[in-house]
Amino acid sequence: MPAVRSGRRIRLGVATLTIAAAGSAPAIAIGQGSVQGSSVTTSTTTTTTTTTPPEPRRKPAKLSLDLRGVHGHKVAVGERIRASGRLRPYVPNQHVHIKLVRNHHVVKEANPITRQIRHRNVGAFGFHSPRLIKPGHYRVVTRHAQSRRQAQDSARSHRFRIRYPNLDPGQRNRAVKIFNKLLLHRGYYTSRGRHYGTGTGLAVMAFRKVNGMARNYNANSRIFRTLAGGGGSFKLEYPKEGRHVEVDISRQVMALAAHGKAQYTFHVSTGAPATPTIRGHYRFYRREPGYNSHAMYYSVYFQGGYATHGYDPVPPYPASHGCVRNPIPDAVFVYNWVRLGMSIYLYD
Repeated sequence: MPAVRSGRRIRLGVATLTIAAAGSAPAIAIGQGSVQGSSVTTSTTTTTTTTTPPEPRRKPAKLSLDLRGVHGHKVAVGERIRASGRLRPYVPNQHVHIKLVRNHHVVKEANPITRQIRHRNVGAFGFHSPRLIKPGHYRVVTRHAQSRRQAQDSARSHRFRIRYPNLDPGQRNRAVKIFNKLLLHRGYYTSRGRHYGTGTGLAVMAFRKVNGMARNYNANSRIFRTLAGGGGSFKLEYPKEGRHVEVDISRQVMALAAHGKAQYTFHVSTGAPATPTIRGHYRFYRREPGYNSHAMYYSVYFQGGYATHGYDPVPPYPASHGCVRNPIPDAVFVYNWVRLGMSIYLYD
């Protein structure tokens, strides 16, 4: 009997262990990541470490600049300057900023890319200016801004100015052509050509009278520079009177005015001291083409027998019998520009 009881106890203990093991199985399975017949899932995160390559070492930079067309720190009026630059060492795809400045104001600028000079560790770039006419101090400045691959540097040229020549009747060249255009732009009647002919000389005489200079037909560098800088024009006494004519007797010039400025200014000769020209405001009332019996050429009358007309000679001082003489080469142009009923103002 005791043996039987003992056997029962042993079997009961085995059964108990089996049940306990069965009860603990789900916990073990969950810990391993899966449970049979369950929707619970788990995941394992894997961390990957990447290594960033170091930045490439930035190359140094050395800029240099050379100018062509500049002689003795001056450039002939109407010429261009050409700049050539070098950036050492050569690094692909590098830009430089280059500009031409006049009195600290930018005239032209560019942003060229450097090109490698064959078989050399040097990058090259170029730049050219427009034709230079205005007076002032010029300089070329270039800069390479720091990039990921190359350091920064800058270079600048020496300062230079424009050279204006003296001009004389009979000359024919590019400088004369520029000079004639400047005269026209400043309101003096002349040609547009390369020749310093009669028209240029007459315009120079008018300019000299307007600006209180010695009265002759030669253009010096001072006149050239003044015109190039935008100066020397005749200033109207009646700028708000629309299209009209003004005669400044004290300076012996006549201006055809429109749009508030003197469009064309002429060298004239008014009445001599014994036969002075009348002063005041009048209107043109009669036209007379060609020559008349008094050798007046293409006349336009504004009061009685007073007129503006072509005549020979037209000295640089008052010499007429009261009319406003203008040179024969200018007379037809003046005649065609004036309209009957138009105002003329004559004053000292």
